[in-house]
Amino acid sequence: MAMFASLMLPTAASAHPHVFAEARLEIETSADGRVTELRNVWRFDEVFSSSVVLDFDENSDLQLDASELAKISDMVTQSLAEFDYYINVSVDGKDAGISLPEAIKVDFQDGQLLMFFAVVPEKQILLNGKIAVGVFDPTMYAALDFINDEDMMVTGGAAEHCTRTVVRPDPDEIIAQNQASLTEAFFETTQSSDLSKLLATRLELDCS
Repeated sequence: MAMFASLMLPTAASAHPHVFAEARLEIETSADGRVTELRNVWRFDEVFSSSVVLDFDENSDLQLDASELAKISDMVTQSLAEFDYYINVSVDGKDAGISLPEAIKVDFQDGQLLMFFAVVPEKQILLNGKIAVGVFDPTMYAALDFINDEDMMVTGGAAEHCTRTVVRPDPDEIIAQNQASLTEAFFETTQSSDLSKLLATRLELDCS
């Protein structure tokens, strides 16, 4: 239980990822040029997934049934809210708020834990100017990896309206350039969004 909870809670002493997940992001758009949803799928590594089974398998059948998955869903939905579900959205350099209309859904397939959910903008986001969406754990405990550029995509009625670029920052270079501020950020876990923005693999849309 402690290992699973540590994925979702601040860990100031951890400077390198201990949990790995393959991620996918879809920015859904409407025909009238708005961002309507940010859809996410995370598939966690087999070692971590096995530990979750051991922690939550109450009937010891080496599976996660519906009630056990529901308990995991409740935990991660509540825990990730503090960190905006690891998602950063900006419009022309200014932060844009998001909300989660439904609980994070959890499943277990082929030996791996899956989480999938959609967040929506708190205020209307028009496909105008420069929009950036990054996905990153600010505690640096979990690494969410977009293996292919196609794992960050735009869908829906205005999918062709903007130029799309996937940006993959070099963590060592970023940390070297920002050592003083990052050291402070590690110990101010409630103000860790700046670290997230610096290190996040992000999808940038130029809609000008």
